[in-house]
Amino acid sequence: MSFIVRQVARRADGGDIVRTRSFAAAEITVGRGTDCDIQLADLGIMLRHARLSLLSDGRVAIEATGGIPLEIDGRFVNRADLDVASGPAIAMASHRLTLAPGDAPGSVAVTAERVIAASDAADAGAETGIFSLQGTIPGKRRMAWGLVLLVLMVGLALPIWSMTRRQTRLPDAMVAAAAQPGGAVAQPVAAGGWRPDSVWSSGPLSAAHAGLAQDCGACHQKAFVSVTDGACVACHKPATLPAHAAADRMVRGRLAATGAAAALHQGLNLPEGRCASCHKEHEGPRGALLVAANFCTDCHAGLSTRLRDTAVADVPDWAGHPQFRATVVRDPSPTRPRFERVSLAGRPRENNGLVYPHELHLSKTNSVANMVRRQGLAANGALGCGDCHTPDSDGIGFKPITMEGNCSACHDLAFARDGGVVRTLPHGKPQQVAGIVRDFYLAQAFSPRAGVQRLAFERRLPGQRAEAVTADLRLTSPGEARLRADAAITGIFSPRGVCADCHAVIDTGAADTARRHAIAPVTLTDRYLPKGAFVHRKHRSQDGRTGDAACISCHKGTAVSKAASDVLLPPVSQCRECHGATTVKTRVAATCATCHAYHPGADGHGGPPAAPALPTQVALLAPRSR
Repeated sequence: MSFIVRQVARRADGGDIVRTRSFAAAEITVGRGTDCDIQLADLGIMLRHARLSLLSDGRVAIEATGGIPLEIDGRFVNRADLDVASGPAIAMASHRLTLAPGDAPGSVAVTAERVIAASDAADAGAETGIFSLQGTIPGKRRMAWGLVLLVLMVGLALPIWSMTRRQTRLPDAMVAAAAQPGGAVAQPVAAGGWRPDSVWSSGPLSAAHAGLAQDCGACHQKAFVSVTDGACVACHKPATLPAHAAADRMVRGRLAATGAAAALHQGLNLPEGRCASCHKEHEGPRGALLVAANFCTDCHAGLSTRLRDTAVADVPDWAGHPQFRATVVRDPSPTRPRFERVSLAGRPRENNGLVYPHELHLSKTNSVANMVRRQGLAANGALGCGDCHTPDSDGIGFKPITMEGNCSACHDLAFARDGGVVRTLPHGKPQQVAGIVRDFYLAQAFSPRAGVQRLAFERRLPGQRAEAVTADLRLTSPGEARLRADAAITGIFSPRGVCADCHAVIDTGAADTARRHAIAPVTLTDRYLPKGAFVHRKHRSQDGRTGDAACISCHKGTAVSKAASDVLLPPVSQCRECHGATTVKTRVAATCATCHAYHPGADGHGGPPAAPALPTQVALLAPRSR
């Protein structure tokens, strides 16, 4: 029992193509699906349309399995038993199946052919044309030209028209922020509707310029012209954002572009050294402030070969960074101190005019520690770094050291007790000290009062308070008062006096005792590395160490320093232990911008110390003094 299926297809020239297949089965399926034994490509035929089953005595049963009745000899039925010898015909949409006895005994021949033309039927070949919109819409060529014109209108003509008619006004808050030193302040994203020129935007603006998101013309002042420096300085004034160096020296020191890069910059009118060469916009919230390290090293790696009179050392990379040069005091002065930059190599010293041994004050076992414990001046019973060095509000540096704020708890200037009142001497004013002492003695001579005591001026052992005093002060005449006053003044300024604890006393040679003594000027450096930024707040812990241990881990040798002239700064090799280039695996990656700023004074980087100003020889890229 078998089926012989002959599928007839007609060629374009009118001939027939007959494909014959045999199925050794008592049942075959008919439908549009590819899994059917007889596949008919017509959308009017179900995926599984009918099933043919062989019966005995030369008969075949046909059954509609797709839910659509079958047309057999003009009648529509869902099932029928057909006599194969009579040659029954079954109509299915555009096809017709004809049954006949096969050549082999017990076999049935099934001939499937299309009886309706393809143009009038819904076969797979005509499916594209049946559902096509070709007759209702313009052709592809017209649509293409129409879309080109639409793109030119929306993406070119409309933005240009919008830019020529718009009046740009910079936000007042942004201009005010830019007028402040380091004025890169985050701005809220500007609100507003769609602007035609926004289709040209290549990405979101940085946080500092977010307020201009709806005002492209603030920076792009002319269509098809790159942003010029003039648009930048409209907000960022040179007074608050100084140039890196003098323009002529920048031109001489810059590494000029060559080859294709130079040709491209020249062709697009993009000169080297413009603001946008470094500050790339439309790169996201931090885009305008991101600067690659090679932007610095391209110039500074061989700067001395192009700018031969520069005082700035060549810096090829972080590993080749030269030793730090600290700004130290050479000649202290209350008005015009002289500073000098010296390398940290070779234990440099400074002349700040102060007598202060760190070793004496940081000891945990000597008499200073004993006095601290007796008076309860420190929590752990000994002085530490934080007892004198108080961080400032921003955590970058420290507040200035003052006698009243940092020293007077131990070094008091009391000189007399008048009843319940303790009289003290002014700090840093020798002539006033002499005048106060003289007036005190003369007043006691002319108008003596009981209970007035002179406190000891001589240097006392640590822990011994000035209240260990002599008896009540009794004077017999003005002459004795003058003699006693001169002796007291000499004792105050003597090598064993209270002033000599911290200062060098100068003998002017004047005959008048009140004018004979002067204090050597003191100048403490506010920033030893004014050309680099260092945030102490970020270094309060080092490898699990905090407090004094964290300080001394960088400022090595502090606990054994015997003189205030010691410069106790960490060298560059010590910084490399934690900080490495971005290509080197270290605890904290670092680039040039980690410590330096391109604009001197911007954001606390690269500016002069807070007080007093440095000489011009230290300015960036300044020529060597002759």
